[in-house]
Amino acid sequence: MIFKFSVIKNLQSLILELKNGLTKLDLLDNTESFEAKIEIKPKSEIKIQNKLLFIPSKYIIVSQEGEGQITKSTTSWTTRKLFLKNNGNRAVKATVIFMR
Repeated sequence: MIFKFSVIKNLQSLILELKNGLTKLDLLDNTESFEAKIEIKPKSEIKIQNKLLFIPSKYIIVSQEGEGQITKSTTSWTTRKLFLKNNGNRAVKATVIFMR
């Protein structure tokens, strides 16, 4: 979120600018996270570059196309790479958010 502090004339205009900006935050703006768009073939594992400075503890699949079943792989996550697996019998495309 980008605030326009150059237009701030007084305390009331600062409060209005912050209120308008902070009410429009989305999940990615509100958390230490990143979004990845992936495609996984059936019964396959993929590696995803970790864009965080830590190993995420959670992930959310926010959209999915296909009948696959995406899960965390048994391969350990690191500060550089994350691994997801499609346990289904069909390819799947998904958008995943990784977070603290």
